[in-house]
Amino acid sequence: MKYFMIIVLLLTPVCTFGARAQCPRYSVVMQGTTVNMGVAYTERLEAHKVGGGASYNGRWKIDLFEQITTYPWALGVALATNDIHDLGNGVKMQSTCTTGGNVVNCRSVSDTMFLEVTNNQVRMERTAPWHGKVAGSTMTWKFHLESPVEPVLTGVIAEGPKDPIELTIVVPGDRSRYVYSSQKPPTLELRLEAKTKPEQYADSIEWTIPEMEGVTRKITQGAPRGRNLDVVYEKMPQDNNQFGRKKVTATLKVGTCTATETREVQFFFPRDLKNNPEGQYPNWFYYWKQTPAARPRGQLVNIEYGGNTYDQCIHPKVPAQFTPGAGHATIHVCNLVRLGQQFQNRFPVLGLQAPYHLGWETSRNIDTFAKAVIHEFVHWQCYHNFRYGKSLPAIQAADSDSDGLPDTVEPQYNFNPAMFQTHMSTHPELHNIKGDEEWLAYMSMSEIPMGKYNIYDWARPGNQWP
Repeated sequence: MKYFMIIVLLLTPVCTFGARAQCPRYSVVMQGTTVNMGVAYTERLEAHKVGGGASYNGRWKIDLFEQITTYPWALGVALATNDIHDLGNGVKMQSTCTTGGNVVNCRSVSDTMFLEVTNNQVRMERTAPWHGKVAGSTMTWKFHLESPVEPVLTGVIAEGPKDPIELTIVVPGDRSRYVYSSQKPPTLELRLEAKTKPEQYADSIEWTIPEMEGVTRKITQGAPRGRNLDVVYEKMPQDNNQFGRKKVTATLKVGTCTATETREVQFFFPRDLKNNPEGQYPNWFYYWKQTPAARPRGQLVNIEYGGNTYDQCIHPKVPAQFTPGAGHATIHVCNLVRLGQQFQNRFPVLGLQAPYHLGWETSRNIDTFAKAVIHEFVHWQCYHNFRYGKSLPAIQAADSDSDGLPDTVEPQYNFNPAMFQTHMSTHPELHNIKGDEEWLAYMSMSEIPMGKYNIYDWARPGNQWP
């Protein structure tokens, strides 16, 4: 397997293929606690050296400053705040505080907070007093010297690995595709594997793996951690939008060094099975019915499954039909499997001006579904606009050539009110279009470009998984 390596210096954000993290040479985590009238106040600071001076001397970037206040009683309120604190001298920090139970936790990050270490003395950069010191490999520091309730923070300076740390996701490959099984309940299995250099860190890899609403996710190892991970999703989601593109992320932390790599995976459903949450109709009908492909010209219509037996669905080459009286605005979609492995449907591209016939197209998968729906939607519109609620004699009087369109309407479409099929009536393949209304229905199919709804087609086979 080929992969690309991109160098990430210090704490630079992660990259997509092959992550290499150069750990800081020196880092420290300092912590201290004071107790006043039963209230424990803890401060914790993470920093790493970013340059200047020999050994520990130089500039240290503060990565995190955390304040934890623990009360001996429950606070009785849960709050969350997010504020920017201006400490002066151009130093600002973003603080997020949360409360829960008897604890208030505030975490602050900043791009402008640094410690300065000179001759074993420590202070906040851009301030006068020295608030701390370095003795051997131990660093001590206090945020405000004058505050009696603030603790002195103490920590041991750690030396990072001299060699770079590398992280690579081996499995899955980018844009790998996964499909649900046919078993009950249906399952989707996702196997993850990553490696590190040095190899000793591989078991410390942490994974962020996708979830799907309404689906049970199980990790065989119990926790999303380690060089290998097996994830099983049980049951298919109710919502078609839960399929599709997902992100899998592997993260390795060694001290203050972080390496991260991400892969895209794609989740699919088996098109022709009936193991969707309802289980009554094929998966393609259950899920595609939720998409814009089922809303012709943006309109909500009632779509039902006609299968192999409903009225004209008995004919293997009929993809869908609208039948007056079958329900208000109801379109029946037939069993598209009978059209072929890819639901192929060949149809004429028609127009209202010469040369009228512009060729042939063959739709597949969700395109066939969408084009069949809009075709029948035109029939529904014609019925409700021109025939609904009228007697048969009144319909026949208004439509002398029985082509589905009133005589008064036909001229605006360049149709002849005296001809059942105005155009191409002698063409060897188009002579049986079955009327000018049918001509408009075929024309509507070209309103939908091939592939328009591919982003909603998560069927296998389908337009995104032929």
